Amino acid sequence: MKEKLMQAYSWFQKNSTIVKIVFITFVMAFVIFEIINIATGIDYPSLKENLTSQSPEQIFIMFIVGLIAVTPMLLYDYVIVKLLPGKFSPSHVIASGWITNTFTNIGGFGGVLGASLRASFYGKNASHKEILLAISKIALFLVSGLSIYCLVSLATLLIPGFADHFVNYWPWLLAGGLYFPILFTITKWKSKSLFVDLPIKRELTLIIASLLEWGFAFGCFAIIGTLMGEPVDIFKVFPLFV
Repeated sequence: MKEKLMQAYSWFQKNSTIVKIVFITFVMAFVIFEIINIATGIDYPSLKENLTSQSPEQIFIMFIVGLIAVTPMLLYDYVIVKLLPGKFSPSHVIASGWITNTFTNIGGFGGVLGASLRASFYGKNASHKEILLAISKIALFLVSGLSIYCLVSLATLLIPGFADHFVNYWPWLLAGGLYFPILFTITKWKSKSLFVDLPIKRELTLIIASLLEWGFAFGCFAIIGTLMGEPVDIFKVFPLFV
């Protein structure tokens, strides 16, 4: 088994250029397919009616809000370049991060797409093992903020009459809320071995990035809903969002 794995690894090393071309082609095809799939599912008459009912100022605000909502994800890229050898200019990190996060938001692909694109952008001076470890560590914190929000939402269910219509969701909120404390405990337990390159400052950066990412996403939906005449009760809808 080990010999077969080594042979496969050697093949990928020798044909890395071809593999990258094939992968990028596949990614582009997948993203195009997703865009077409989304486009075919749009009710264009309703969309036209909604957009024409908005003022140019409102549409511009929606556009700006959408751009701002993506920016917290750049913090992941800020941390990942700290985990890999080589130096990257701020402009490279911002451009690479923006492309990666935009494609990830469109294509999804379970995080594999984002991880692979980051490996292409930042893996020039790193080995495959270093890239895999760095991306894996970042991936662990992607939902840490959502987990914290689960705990906050769980706490709001204790307020009488506040979010009674979501009280049946408490098992899901509890399960999601347990992720962060378990993750934080493990990273501190292995802080001198596996997570030695993730001191508390970097962990806090990743946690803040995740909090901002999910918070901005919710804020984006709430603001757009308000602009379209569908005001959102933030405090009561938030448990459903998480």
